[in-house]
Amino acid sequence: MAETRRTTNQNGESPRRPWRRHKGGSIVLTILKVLGTLFLIGCTTGAILACFAATYIKTVIIPQDYVDASAYSMNLSSTIYYTDSTTGATKELRTLHGEENRVKVNYEEIPKDLVNALVSIEDERFWTHHGVDWRRTGGAFLNMFLGMKDTYGGSTITQQLIKNMTQNDDVTVKRKILEIFRALEFERNYEKDEILEMYLNYIYLGENYYGVGTASLAYFGKPVSELDLAECASLIGITNNPSRYDPYISDYTREQNKKRQETILYKMLELGYITQAEHDAAVAEELVFVGRGQGTTSTTAYSYFEDQLIRDVIADLKDAYDLSEQVASQWVYNGGLSIYCTQDPNIQAKVDAVYEDLSNFDAPSSTGQQLQSGITVIDNTTGNVVALAGGVGEKTASLLTNRATQSLRQPGSAIKPIAVYAPALDLGVITPATVIDDSPYSFDGDGGSPWPVNSYGNYRGLTNVYTGLQNSVNTLAVKVLGLYTSPQVAYDFLVKNLGFSTDHLVVQEERNGTVYSDIGLAQMALGGLTDGVTTLEMAAAYSSFPRGGLYIEPRTYTKVERVDPDTGEVTVLLDNQAEYHTAMKDSTAWYINTMLQNVIRSGTGTSARFKDVKMTIAGKTGTTTSRKDLYFVGYSAYYTAAVWSGYDQPERMSSSLQQQSAIIWNKVMSSIHAELEDKSFPTPSAGTVTVDVCADSGLRPTDACRHDARVGEGARIISMTFVKGDEPTDVCDVHKDVEICLDAPFVGADGTPNGMYHLAGEYCPEESRRTVSILDITREGAAAAVSVRDNQFTTGHIAALGDAAYCDVHTTPQAPEPTERPAIDPTDPTTWPGPEDYDRLEDYNKFNPFDASTWPENVNGSSGQQQETPPPSETITPAPTETGETTTAPIISPVVSEEPYVPAA
Repeated sequence: MAETRRTTNQNGESPRRPWRRHKGGSIVLTILKVLGTLFLIGCTTGAILACFAATYIKTVIIPQDYVDASAYSMNLSSTIYYTDSTTGATKELRTLHGEENRVKVNYEEIPKDLVNALVSIEDERFWTHHGVDWRRTGGAFLNMFLGMKDTYGGSTITQQLIKNMTQNDDVTVKRKILEIFRALEFERNYEKDEILEMYLNYIYLGENYYGVGTASLAYFGKPVSELDLAECASLIGITNNPSRYDPYISDYTREQNKKRQETILYKMLELGYITQAEHDAAVAEELVFVGRGQGTTSTTAYSYFEDQLIRDVIADLKDAYDLSEQVASQWVYNGGLSIYCTQDPNIQAKVDAVYEDLSNFDAPSSTGQQLQSGITVIDNTTGNVVALAGGVGEKTASLLTNRATQSLRQPGSAIKPIAVYAPALDLGVITPATVIDDSPYSFDGDGGSPWPVNSYGNYRGLTNVYTGLQNSVNTLAVKVLGLYTSPQVAYDFLVKNLGFSTDHLVVQEERNGTVYSDIGLAQMALGGLTDGVTTLEMAAAYSSFPRGGLYIEPRTYTKVERVDPDTGEVTVLLDNQAEYHTAMKDSTAWYINTMLQNVIRSGTGTSARFKDVKMTIAGKTGTTTSRKDLYFVGYSAYYTAAVWSGYDQPERMSSSLQQQSAIIWNKVMSSIHAELEDKSFPTPSAGTVTVDVCADSGLRPTDACRHDARVGEGARIISMTFVKGDEPTDVCDVHKDVEICLDAPFVGADGTPNGMYHLAGEYCPEESRRTVSILDITREGAAAAVSVRDNQFTTGHIAALGDAAYCDVHTTPQAPEPTERPAIDPTDPTTWPGPEDYDRLEDYNKFNPFDASTWPENVNGSSGQQQETPPPSETITPAPTETGETTTAPIISPVVSEEPYVPAA
């Protein structure tokens, strides 16, 4: 058995067992320690974050928390000024009294029911908070961070007003914090009724109406001060969602407006603003709306130029001062601004004289649409827009659609000079003499038709750029873009060099499952853009040509100032300095000017020619598929104008209109230039040189070029002028000499000669042979699939004919020509005929040298017919001589015999 020991301490006592903690207490202690640690970490982190937050608020938020409502003053009229082009003096053009869609009202004019309706539904604690409703703000933050559905807005009326003024509505923490601090600061500076007055004059209430003053007239046909409770609730109900509660949109939205009105009335009842009886009466009241367009009392109608000027100033104020659309608009109309515009009233009057006369646009569409048009006129010296018209007929309202500056329509071939030829000339890859084949570029899809087609319905073969632009040859434009530059080069040139908006030109965009892009051959070469461009953009781009290649961004105003009514201090709000850059070489501009002059002189733009005004002008037409858009852009050294014509809903224009836009351009521009002296376009700095070139190669001519098979001697040699250094030095490699037979013309399907002859064969006589030149080219692909006018004059065509290319007249050796016998002398037997000279021997036996009827045919004029001979006894006695002597000729008596006559030895 094992021994058992008990250990004792020094006192002889047994030691106590060590005390052990209870397991449950240990867990609690651990939890307390963890919580304590987390609390300390949280406090530390919170302190750190608080420091960061304080620093952020101090450095970022507070410097931006002040909003000066006086900057949004709406009590002073603004004035538009222009510069007199004759005297240089500044003159008043128009005073702006506010756009027709906004009528400002004072707080005293606003019914108490309207204020209570607004407060009830939008900010029920408005009268008690100091700019921020912390209860609603907390809910908004939870919604933001937890992704909960926002069933109510967190912003107070004050916050909404500030957001409207500053247009700062980003969904970010920074914006919300800044909005809170701004609202707190704002209410320290402004009274509640001031805030309500500003708010009710700013809010949008549908139908392009801003403020309750305008909306009251529009919907109920009376001033806001006369609205009853039911109408006040209905009006305030619109602002929450105008597209849903605007009673003019549809029956559905009118029903929704009524439901919203009843919701507001119930809230007013709940908050004690109205009694049950007032609530019931308002709910029961039938709302009577005056009808769309019937309630406005303003008759102000600004011109199309003034409309665009107002839009430009509003846009620039928004960008410069971070304003909302509403606030910037108020600045323009009622901010006491001085706006200095670029309009020339004299030129505008000439534009209006044409555009307000509907007889110039008397061509309704098949569905009855009015023919419309837009024009922009630019001063080439300054780049300023001096006149424009955005529609035809009398203008009866302001801020209507401006077809000159807002409507995007396809320019057709008017795009060729700026997107095709100018970039290629500027890169030095073509000159006006460059020859390109007028034939299809490709097939339109697999198994499709040859593309593109020309407006004149055929293909003409080798054509130089000068002629191609003159006649607006589609194939040449496509081939320059496809073979010499690229659609991307064209797009970049338009956007970077000539100021076209990337909002208008589409890089790549999917719409309803279809991907669209303007970076393509048809779009850049033929003007078939996805959306289109404006006449403002086209005029600005073309004005670079008469300016020698300098692009100036168009502008409608030069500066905007505000004068302090108390101190007279002038503040320049916008200084709209002209912005310009070199868009192309001066040589490129000169080439385009030269070619576009020819377009008007003898090309597609002859309708633009001035009849009674001597002026150097240039321009280009543009016609889109099915004649749905007609463009003309033209210029002198003084002005550039772009004209579009068409229907608002695209329809085909009758061919009887011809080139309507060129005709309108002529009427406007000939009037503008009537009193101006003729002025040439600038010449290139490098100088020019004129040389002869071959029209079929663009190179220096050879002898072969002089006897082209198609035309007379030397007709294919033309004189062209180049910028020095661009003239060709190589000789023609297109013309090739061949020998033809003039007796064997080729004939067309109708049996008439087509101008070309078969090649001479070995049996063709020398006098039928002629050396001519033909074109040493062979067409392939789509170009070989169509009839090209000069194809029968090419080596490729001749080679394809094989043996059939050679003369089909002289196919065998020619018999030798009979030699003409010497004349028969009756007294000289050596001249008498032999048996070989007769067809029959018996005719030879009858030969009598003194009887011409027995001679062979066609000898000495003999016809070979038997004639009466003198009798044998007859003598021939010559006439007496002057001496009276007579000579007696020997008497010859023919021997009648069946044997041939044999003269004596």
